[in-house]
Amino acid sequence: MVICMAITPAPALEKGLKILEIIAKEEQVSFNQLQSLTGYNVSSLNRYLHTLRHGDYVQKNLDNKYILGLKFFSLAQKNNPWQHLKQIAKQYLVEISETFGVSLLLIVYTEDQYIVLTKHAHKDNLTMMAIGESYPYARSMVWGMPYVMHLNASLKEQIMASYHDDTKMSLHDLQRMEAQFQQEGIMVDDGYLKKNILRIGIPLYGGEEKPIAILGAGTFQQHLEGSRSALICKMIKAVDNIRSQCFKS
Repeated sequence: MVICMAITPAPALEKGLKILEIIAKEEQVSFNQLQSLTGYNVSSLNRYLHTLRHGDYVQKNLDNKYILGLKFFSLAQKNNPWQHLKQIAKQYLVEISETFGVSLLLIVYTEDQYIVLTKHAHKDNLTMMAIGESYPYARSMVWGMPYVMHLNASLKEQIMASYHDDTKMSLHDLQRMEAQFQQEGIMVDDGYLKKNILRIGIPLYGGEEKPIAILGAGTFQQHLEGSRSALICKMIKAVDNIRSQCFKS
């Protein structure tokens, strides 16, 4: 007699993968945060982490937080262009955040959505989106417009109309953002969508007409009084440096 059993992932493997996914998304995470995000009890979580650390899939940094280990990266493609872009960009995100006290994102573009590749949230400012979060372009024009502007006219109109309907941003403010992008090549949401919240985006081009990513900053409007122009200049310079290090001219 043949007994057929449903094939399901081994429980320990499934839970270990969940831990790795969380650490990859958050970049660094404490034990208490892991316990909260996984729901595992202390004993079980300690056991899973011990196994992952023993295999060098996970390690602890100087802040006693868990990060991805060397084994994880050695298994990844060494020439992965997104990983290279992420590594190069991260230093600029940290530098700008520490200089101006703002939170920053690097968002990459695909055909139908944008994805947060990496981020650096300032402890005294906005949290912003998490690494790995992805949304259709109609979700945010301040992040998506540089890409949407290069789509065919009907699709562009459809996306922008959907954004206007969903967010209730006034057509005047939406057109003002579009005009500034066309004139200056930058995105600025000066409290148009959320009162007192300033968002700035500088597109990154990799040699093609369409941008491949955008460097975004978010902060409270009053935080940047007198230093907004300096931040924009710093972001433009950072994007130029990232481009020169990641893409052939």
